[in-house]
Parts: sequence; C-alpha cells; structure tokens
Amino acid sequence: MNHAVYSAVSGSLSALDRLDALTNNLANASTPGFKAQLLVQRSAHGKTNQAAGRVATPFNHAELQTDFSQGPIERDGATYHLALSGKGFFVVDAGASGQILTRRGSFTLDQQGYLVNGEGKRVQGDGGDIQLGDAAQNGPIEIGNDGTIQQGLNRLGKVRVVDVADPQKLDRAAGSAFTSGGQPITDAADGTYSVLQGALEGTNASPVTNLVALIETMRGFETYMTATQRLDQVNEKVIGDVARV
Repeated sequence: MNHAVYSAVSGSLSALDRLDALTNNLANASTPGFKAQLLVQRSAHGKTNQAAGRVATPFNHAELQTDFSQGPIERDGATYHLALSGKGFFVVDAGASGQILTRRGSFTLDQQGYLVNGEGKRVQGDGGDIQLGDAAQNGPIEIGNDGTIQQGLNRLGKVRVVDVADPQKLDRAAGSAFTSGGQPITDAADGTYSVLQGALEGTNASPVTNLVALIETMRGFETYMTATQRLDQVNEKVIGDVARV
C-alpha cells in the first residue's frame, strides 16, 4: 500500500477511536464518580528490519486509558451519599457478575436496611453486606473518614475501600463501574483515602474540554478522509499514465 495512504488511513482510524472516547465522556458528563477516557497514541514503523534505502511505513498505535485523577467533591448533605478523596474504590456486590469497583457513592438504604447503590446492589463493608436495619430510626448515622459507620458510640460497620496494583488494567463496565480485570482486590492502605459523608465525587470529564476536543477530532477525521481520497485519485492517474506509456 502507498505509504501516504497508509498513514492517512491510520490517522483516520485513531480519530474514530478518539471520537468513541470523547462521546462516552460527554454522555457521562453528569455521572458521579465517572472517570474520563483518554486515547494515548504513539508512532511506530511497520518493519523493524528495514532494508537500506527503503522508507518504513508508519502507523499509529492507539490505546484507551482511564484518567483516574480526583473529581470535584460536591456536598449535598444526604446521609448515605459518600465521596472518596484520594485513592481507592467502593465495592458493590453484583451477584453472578462478581464485585464491582466504583467511585460513585450515591447510596441509599433498601427496605431490608441494606446499604445499596442506585441499581439496588449491596455495598460491601469489612464484614460483607452492610445492613443497618432500623438503626436509622434511632438517631443520626455518622460515617467517618475511614468509612466507619456509627450511631452515637455504637459501631454499626465500616464501608470497605479497596485498591488494585494497576488501575489501568481495570475493565470498564457501564458508567462509573469497573471490574478487577483479574487483579487481586486489596483493602486500601490507611491514610491514602478519605470517605466524606453527605457528598459525591463529580466526574473529572470536563464537558467543555471534551466538546472542543470532539469538534477538533471530527475536523481531523474529515481531513484524513479527504487526503485519502485525493491520494487515491493520484494513484489512479499514475497507473493510467503508466499504462499509456
């Protein structure tokens, strides 16, 4: 394949990958705890052992990564809304799907008194499912910075905060949820995180930044496609001229 055409097609494919990431970021611009997707690209050559006098065909390697930087903390005063500052993830039991890791702490109590997420999946504590029962009717519930749940002097449990060796190896699920990607899940070290009651961590995907990047990427894609079409026309003309000779 013509090297110029190869480069243009490679660039257009990378632009499509970036468009997918940006549209996902925009779709989750109001999702608490959502972590933005980033497209990391690097140039390489098609052949490592290139013959002398030959020009290697370049192509792009594109890889989707996740931006795990801290999102803004937005306080709303809801008793069971929790935000994480620092490292780590909350753990939610997804039944047959295993455990889900998330930074989205918009939790509530179900009818049985279990702490659950928006889909009714149970939040995990240091002893499994967190069940507060009728405790909420006996006085205010306080959740400390280490995740300890108390009512007065009575300890009712502790919200589990976990971490993995390499967050980039996590598998992205829907919205702000992740699965471990086969990595061991361990309790986050003390001092590396803080649980904030009555608050939610917002997304770190800026709508304005992603919208501008989306427009730029669409223009870039159109440029790549135009270049590919023109190069194809040049190749047809060259082939036709050679045939006449």
